[in-house]
Amino acid sequence: MTDNEKRLLVTLIWMVEQHLRRYDDEVDSIAETAGQRAIETLAGFGLMEVVDTRFGRWTEAGKRFRREEAEIRAPELITYLGQIRLVGKSEPEN
Repeated sequence: MTDNEKRLLVTLIWMVEQHLRRYDDEVDSIAETAGQRAIETLAGFGLMEVVDTRFGRWTEAGKRFRREEAEIRAPELITYLGQIRLVGKSEPEN
């Protein structure tokens, strides 16, 4: 990958980060053409995988590229005084 490609991909990753919805490793294109094409382009470089026509998922290489090249860190959990955190289990214990 050339330096020019890296710069363009970093810019595209920041656009995805700022304008599309994210759910853990999945990205929602919001069914907009620009978002869908961004996911397809990043998938072409192995940084995402296309889940379906609306969603994409970051690959391990994509997560590493986001951290190392785009310098995007995972959000830190913030604890507030009096905070309520919902926790559950998918199946009840017997």
